[in-house]
Amino acid sequence: MADATFTLRPIRPEDYLQVRAIYERGLESGHATYETQAPTWEQFSRDKILETVFVAVDNADPGKLLGWVAAAPISTRAVFHGVVENSIYIHPDARGRGVAGALLDKLVEVCRDLHKWGIHAWVFPENEGSAALHRSRGFEKVGTYHHLAKMTYGDMAGQWRDTDIYELLLPKPGE
Repeated sequence: MADATFTLRPIRPEDYLQVRAIYERGLESGHATYETQAPTWEQFSRDKILETVFVAVDNADPGKLLGWVAAAPISTRAVFHGVVENSIYIHPDARGRGVAGALLDKLVEVCRDLHKWGIHAWVFPENEGSAALHRSRGFEKVGTYHHLAKMTYGDMAGQWRDTDIYELLLPKPGE
């Protein structure tokens, strides 16, 4: 998928330094994840479904990544193999360029091709941009986990956080 300013392609191991840097910018916001540090490439490549990991490359500077998207299993239980949790992180330079929407659209397409039947997004209520992005792609808010975990950093350090759950149902296998 491409537009006039960026191209989507599968991740390559050499992309990971930029993927990690974009993730770390999300960490700095305090409203992207409970995690306190980025994983190593080994951890990332083990925890994500690599066929779902795509990066957005800036056409004007092909060495620069604008964002990435990935899916991970929600559980190790075999019965839940068709349900994934997504992650999407965008470089500040990519805002307003359609990168996030294109990456999420690509993830949905790939998950359909991989016969997944559900995609979950866990979003802090304060992350209105992420919530709006997911709703724009047909995700529905199905609930809120209250006091899911206590933040250990950022402007909400020491506070218990709620997490909204958004879900996109895909065609069930065989339908």
